[in-house]
Amino acid sequence: MSKETALSLSEQYADICRRAAEGDPSARGIKIIIDAVLEDKLTIEQLRMISEVNKKDGLMAAYELFLKFYQQPQQEGAAAT
Repeated sequence: MSKETALSLSEQYADICRRAAEGDPSARGIKIIIDAVLEDKLTIEQLRMISEVNKKDGLMAAYELFLKFYQQPQQEGAAAT
């Protein structure tokens, strides 16, 4: 990744964080998803699946799939203890 691309992504993420802090519901949703990927709670493949479900079945179906994926690592961790 070039430095320009990294800087652009960093600036976009900072903008999303700022908008989320200001109460923009779309920005909050995007930030939650980005944070889940960064925290390894959501894989890129799962993100693609969520995107496809969103296109095919709509936002609520995509949100339900996101929750299912997001909760899986937590449930697996709880089962391991």
